[in-house]
Amino acid sequence: MEGGTIIAIILASSSALTGVITAIFHSASLSRCKNVDCCWSCFVCDREVLSEETYRAEQVEAREIEARE
Repeated sequence: MEGGTIIAIILASSSALTGVITAIFHSASLSRCKNVDCCWSCFVCDREVLSEETYRAEQVEAREIEARE
């Protein structure tokens, strides 16, 4: 393989891995669980769950940002 092909494969793989990690952490942040354990215990955390009021405020803020764009 040529150098350009190897670089393209590495970049595509790292982009896919970044997407998977982002999806995992985003879904964990929306979770109502206090103990999050995912990917066969690779990521484990005990956390404070957002209150319903805080969660709704963040949703409203995100919609306002989308509306401006």
